[in-house]
Amino acid sequence: MNSNVTLLVFVVGTIVTGCLNSIFTKYQDNQCVDNCSDPDVSNHHTFQQPALQTLQMFVGEMLCYVVYYLMYRTSLLSFGADGYKPIGEDADLPQLPLASSLKLSVPAICDLVGTTMLHFGLIFIPVSVYQMIRGSLVLFVAFLSVVFLKRKVTRLEWLALVIVTGGITLVGLSGSSQGDGAAEGTSKMVMVGLVLVVVAELCQAFQFVVEEHLLRKNPIMPLQLVYFEGFYGAVVLAVALVVLYFVLGAVLDPSDFEHSPFNMKEGLSQMLGSYHIMGASVLIMLSISSFNFFGISLTFHLSATSRSTIDACRTLMVWLLAMIMGWESFHFLQFVGFGLLVFGTLCFNGVLTPEEWSWVPGVLKSSVDVAPLEEPVDRI
Repeated sequence: MNSNVTLLVFVVGTIVTGCLNSIFTKYQDNQCVDNCSDPDVSNHHTFQQPALQTLQMFVGEMLCYVVYYLMYRTSLLSFGADGYKPIGEDADLPQLPLASSLKLSVPAICDLVGTTMLHFGLIFIPVSVYQMIRGSLVLFVAFLSVVFLKRKVTRLEWLALVIVTGGITLVGLSGSSQGDGAAEGTSKMVMVGLVLVVVAELCQAFQFVVEEHLLRKNPIMPLQLVYFEGFYGAVVLAVALVVLYFVLGAVLDPSDFEHSPFNMKEGLSQMLGSYHIMGASVLIMLSISSFNFFGISLTFHLSATSRSTIDACRTLMVWLLAMIMGWESFHFLQFVGFGLLVFGTLCFNGVLTPEEWSWVPGVLKSSVDVAPLEEPVDRI
């Protein structure tokens, strides 16, 4: 396949599958599962099972093993194999020892906590606000990289992070004034959703820092990293759900436990009893698997700066689709916040170079020239 066509497929695939994953997840959240015939919408019970949504994400990551097998064990997907290099050692197919693979359970647990909190937060806030707030990841990764990986960040990069923070703040203020689904009119729950998403991004920043440390010390291929984390995350979460089902079922009032997000039996019943929810689950697993494949492909074919632009396009598409589907309306404050968020992210990753602009103070131009932060393995 022509290299330009292949690259275009990777770019379009990253944007589309990343966008669809957020849309499908929000679609699941909006599905009514109880009291659906009640004319009062406020009495409807929608699908609120963030733990199961996290589990289906891990299953989707495990599906990356199929891609890994086809690319490196067969010739069926050999078109991209030449561009893939093992990270850490110059081996064609590094064999990961059991002890090293067990270390991947650490970022998997960080991913488990962070993703579950993201799904909790998405229940209460608009999907576009959810996607934009996730831009705070670059801020937390930068801070934790300085603390734990002893990285240096230039003054211009810190200024870009301040701009990102300002954009996130405006988006959050916009989101707090918007009602969404079951959370309509409950500004308190919207704020809870915003806080959950921000804290979740902090957890995922820890995940990325741990991943980078492991990638430095072990000969792990990115696709191996994804499916191993999917496996460990799925196992840990499945065990936790079983334990919580019996523990919470014994201590909570039956009426409270019935709609608990950790009532695994009820959640599976809701999922399997609705072809809308089940269909969305299948699409979510396929989209997360495809997104990881396309994103990792871009890791080897494009720079981190190019990917930052692509990610901004993904966020914009989520926002536009949410408005087209009637889930949200246009808010000027959100637009301004999104603009600042994109501008700060592009400056931080070097797509825009304000040090060449006349209005930038000399103290910023004279900052120490250090390499930008390495971008972690792509994630939703």
